[in-house]
Amino acid sequence: MAGIEQRQLGVLVRDRLRSLVAVSPEGELAVALRDWLPRELVVVRDARPGDLSAVYAACLPYPWLLCGDVAALEEWVTARLRHDPVAVCWLGAPPAELPGHTRCFGSFRDLAEHVNNVLHGEVSGMRLAPGLGVSMPGGRSARSAPLEALIAAHPVGIDAPLPSFRSATRTLAAHGLKVRPRSSGGRVRLVAMR
Repeated sequence: MAGIEQRQLGVLVRDRLRSLVAVSPEGELAVALRDWLPRELVVVRDARPGDLSAVYAACLPYPWLLCGDVAALEEWVTARLRHDPVAVCWLGAPPAELPGHTRCFGSFRDLAEHVNNVLHGEVSGMRLAPGLGVSMPGGRSARSAPLEALIAAHPVGIDAPLPSFRSATRTLAAHGLKVRPRSSGGRVRLVAMR
């Protein structure tokens, strides 16, 4: 029992830092991603199939990215993924209940390189800021978890209801960017305004 409590120490602390939740049977995916990804840009949280809902709930307001290599997920998590703007990457074949925007990779290296590229990428002049938020063109910063998720999922987008992206819309308008979340076929993407 002490091993379980010790492993969870810190993982279940509720905070607003940009969190990647890695779900795998023995925790090997989280360990490997921690070694690969820059700690100043993302916190990697370890989850096992049985405690994924608790780890997911510790990420406020939700995880930035969900990665995994398991065959099934808790119903509570799959229900949340239908509404929360969370990017999803999977190693190997994904569970059938994952959203359509899930990106699948055949090797750990491909998955880790993709996540690293997303962490350092730029979309319409925006970049992910260290720890939390988005660095906007002109040097200002903004906090919007849905906007961070859209940057992570660009250009594929996220299968979630458009109202889930209200703060992204407000943030983009407040900073005068000519891009907005738009829904097409149930998938929300960042689209240039005309």
